[in-house]
Amino acid sequence: MEDLTSVKFFPHTHVFNASSNTTQVVLPRVASHVAIGSEDKKIYFCFLGGTDGGSLPNNHAFVPKENMLHIALGKGRDRTDSIYIASSSATCDITIILTEE
Repeated sequence: MEDLTSVKFFPHTHVFNASSNTTQVVLPRVASHVAIGSEDKKIYFCFLGGTDGGSLPNNHAFVPKENMLHIALGKGRDRTDSIYIASSSATCDITIILTEE
């Protein structure tokens, strides 16, 4: 698990190594946008149905290698607090950029 809840300064860049099992990334409440990507491999992600270290659920999306996907996060109490990310194979470095409005 990657816990980013203590991040106080934005924009914030975080890099971690992920495997083909999902890694839970806990997002700070003040972040309104997240960008994810990898230079090395295609990555998969989901917001619901994932578990830290678990299998990728059926409802997931992908980001091609050498790309970043920018996602606006929801607002209010229905906003997700985590994103689950997995490498397409073996391991790779994942880059996350957090921003606030």
